[in-house]
Amino acid sequence: MHLHSFSIHLKNYTMKNAIILFIGILFSTTLFAQSKKLVTTTFEVSAVCEMCKERILKAIDVKGVKNADYKLSTHQLTVTYVPAKISIEQIHFLINNVGHDTSLSKAPDEKYSKIHSCCNYREHPHNHGEEEEEEHHEKHPKKQ
Repeated sequence: MHLHSFSIHLKNYTMKNAIILFIGILFSTTLFAQSKKLVTTTFEVSAVCEMCKERILKAIDVKGVKNADYKLSTHQLTVTYVPAKISIEQIHFLINNVGHDTSLSKAPDEKYSKIHSCCNYREHPHNHGEEEEEEHHEKHPKKQ
């Protein structure tokens, strides 16, 4: 093989590798961007007090959930999450698993029965005003 033909062959080989590398980087960047895509959704979660709210937010403080805000007055939970890391069904399951019903699924009775009696939204649907909240829970300490 002559030196001239070797350099042409090397140039073609290098250009081919550069194109393949570029396509690979482009493809992986696209996949990475899609895996980091955030979704925000709002749905109903049954709760009656600040203690319920804390329990719900703590339950979904997991990998993949980027932000969560629960409005007790409207029973609406807004969640921002990464679908590649956690599904909306998993988020509902986590909430059900600490005893709270959602618009998609109901908490198992054995989980619901473990929440504090003042939090029993199925039997005593009520909303406490913020002023009443602290006083109400002083009378009803958290279950251990």
